[in-house]
Amino acid sequence: MDSTTHHGAERPLSIPPSARYNPEHGTFELVETDADGRPSGECLVYRASDGSLLSRCCYADGVKDGPFTMFHPNGQPAQRGRYRGGQLDGEVVMYGSDAPTELKLRRCCVPPGAWELRTRYRQGSIVRQVFHDRAGCPISADGSRWPDRPAGVAEEADYDQGSQCWLVLEEDEASAALIHRYFTREGKPSQEIEVRAGARYRELRYDALGRPSEERHLDPQGRLHGPSARWFPDPDASPYLDPRVREERGQYAHGHPVGAITGLDADGAPVVRRELGAALDEVSLGASPALAEDLAAWEAERVWALARELLQGGRAREACCAAARAAVHAGERERLAEFLRAATLPVKPEVAARRGQALQETPDATALGVLDELLLGAEPSAAYRTLAAVFPGSRRVALSLVEAALLLEPELRATCVTRALLRLELGDTRGVLEDADRIEPEGAALAERLRTFVRLMFPEFAFWPARQALDPVPGDGSVTVELGQPLEQVRQQIQVYATRLLRLREAVQRGLPGTEPCPWLPPDLSHVLPDGPVELARKAATLTEETENGVETVELTVDETLDTGALPVSLLMRRARAEWAALCWLCWSAGLDRVALPEQLAHRPDFTAAVNMALTRCFRARDQLQTGGLVSRARGVPGFVWEGHAIDGLDRTLVLIAADEYFEMRCLFVWLMFPENISPFQSDIRAA
Repeated sequence: MDSTTHHGAERPLSIPPSARYNPEHGTFELVETDADGRPSGECLVYRASDGSLLSRCCYADGVKDGPFTMFHPNGQPAQRGRYRGGQLDGEVVMYGSDAPTELKLRRCCVPPGAWELRTRYRQGSIVRQVFHDRAGCPISADGSRWPDRPAGVAEEADYDQGSQCWLVLEEDEASAALIHRYFTREGKPSQEIEVRAGARYRELRYDALGRPSEERHLDPQGRLHGPSARWFPDPDASPYLDPRVREERGQYAHGHPVGAITGLDADGAPVVRRELGAALDEVSLGASPALAEDLAAWEAERVWALARELLQGGRAREACCAAARAAVHAGERERLAEFLRAATLPVKPEVAARRGQALQETPDATALGVLDELLLGAEPSAAYRTLAAVFPGSRRVALSLVEAALLLEPELRATCVTRALLRLELGDTRGVLEDADRIEPEGAALAERLRTFVRLMFPEFAFWPARQALDPVPGDGSVTVELGQPLEQVRQQIQVYATRLLRLREAVQRGLPGTEPCPWLPPDLSHVLPDGPVELARKAATLTEETENGVETVELTVDETLDTGALPVSLLMRRARAEWAALCWLCWSAGLDRVALPEQLAHRPDFTAAVNMALTRCFRARDQLQTGGLVSRARGVPGFVWEGHAIDGLDRTLVLIAADEYFEMRCLFVWLMFPENISPFQSDIRAA
């Protein structure tokens, strides 16, 4: 290629003849080379399109080193800066142009009115970028000019339009930390954030007058961890009951306050001190003797002794639990209040109330977090009520905690509701109804809801098909189904359901307090178990059936076993209700009008209607849970009335009970219709 052409095009006359074409960049370059063939000294780069000068820079040892300038096509400077050892270093300024140019201030996100972009580099890395307008004034992302820089704010500070604060970035080489220092628009310190390894490590906040107000350290997950301090130069700003407290010092371990928290006066002398103890996790808290269920059998003074021992041993959270249970045991309100005054931070009443309210509104509260807030001064009644609601262990222990809340504040309706719900789980129906009566003057609808829960969760176990009117089957009635299981299998399945109900009855009896007779226990079905309970099988099975494509074999499991575990009474009763419904309809399908073992099978003319009801209502109840009934309404699946309530307006808890009941009925009828089926508890039926 000669000196006048490149890629078949004429070489612009303004380009020196000795300049060489660089096909990679589409430019001509004029630069000397050293003995090793590397560029050396001044380098001029020309545009191949029009021959205009694109850039001027210097090379040393084959890399760019020294000042450089880039130019717009009209000759105006487009960029000025410096290279050191091949990397940009120091301030680089880019300039706008009124003439057409390919050199933009930035590829995107350029503020309106921007004319310069000043970028500070450190060894090739961008440290700071600021846009300026034509007058040389720095501007924000929206094009507005920065306010005048107040005295005391460093020249390298940037103005953040969003927070309306000045920001200075500093590097601490010793700790490899990047420190963000924020100042108000007026120049007062606002916040300081220290970042290490990409995560916040320390935060220092200032009040409106620029005085330090809080310093805290954090772990990589953003939880408080390490030393913390708060300052209260104005008495009104202090959360403490004692007006002398001007400073607070403490420690945190991964989000939880630990060790001692001390309140100091203006001279640094201790005024208040509380020992919160060592770090504790949820598992250790649940295993604490203070939350053991058998503590209820101890004498009150023995429990009080445990509370004092725990407090003196640096286990303040557990101590507050033991004290609550001791006070409830003996009805000692003032003694509990006195114990809490010694164990928790003494804050102002309005601060305690605010912290207590925040606890009750926290959607993801944990037992350990609630106890943290109690120690830090949250209102005790609110703390105990929230603790009872989120406590993952024994419901009886949770009930004792909510009783402590009511002992401290007997008139709180919300606490009565929490107690009623715990009593409901425990099967204390008399207690639930008593709480409903207490709630009724201020919440009649809520009281009636509790009474409805009692009625439906603890029902009368009569022969339910006798009270159920069956709707006609939709269509012309030409499609009918028959009972397909033989008598022997029906009798066997009645005994399986009866055995399961016996297990549920025993579990409910174990879970109930006291020995008083209970009118709503699942019924004694020994009359259908003349030889005692039957074995509940868990086995693999093979189902062979004929289809349009021939004989198909399906591998499945049958699981008739029942794990009552540590289920609360309310869930046991929910299970019993569903089992009872299936058993009643099984006996009905055999031609009986009570729960018994049939001697023969009698045809039910409305068997098809019963099957249709079970299938339709199972779908409708489940859809109510999943979509609020939208799919059913779109498909024309009708609603229904269950226990006197329309399914569309039923409380979700009660819809769950209805859905369980119709699911068991559906599984029963699917099993009954097809003789090849093995059990209502086979996996393919229950998964469909």
